[in-house]
Amino acid sequence: MASKKQRLQQLLAPPPSEPISESRAAELALALAPISAAYLRRLLRESGVPLEPLVEGVVQDTFPNLARTLCALSAAYEHAPQQTRALVLEAKAHAKLALPKDPYPTERERKIDWMIRWLENPPVFPLWIQLQQRSTGTPPAAP
Repeated sequence: MASKKQRLQQLLAPPPSEPISESRAAELALALAPISAAYLRRLLRESGVPLEPLVEGVVQDTFPNLARTLCALSAAYEHAPQQTRALVLEAKAHAKLALPKDPYPTERERKIDWMIRWLENPPVFPLWIQLQQRSTGTPPAAP
């Protein structure tokens, strides 16, 4: 029996040229059921196919990815405020749960701070990132 990852690869062959939409992600979830939304999101990210912001969610592995995905969710916030807010709240909760075991807690705390700033005013977040970069003369990812 094929794993969910293998089945997803089969379902995505040939790789789509357009980003995976929420409706396509829902179809994939049905085809792979039972599968959690978080696991499906992880498998889709690992597949390398393009994803719409509400499908990709918040990527916290690096500061550039965090900035990119939070900015993309800021754009999506206008038409789906509850969904985008829920994604960021979930990501923030996961980051807080991981904090005690993190070998770099200062970085994790800074990422949590970014998510809090996003939650305070999602449409302003991209401007905040730009201002951070200008004020420090470095990318916002620099510690």
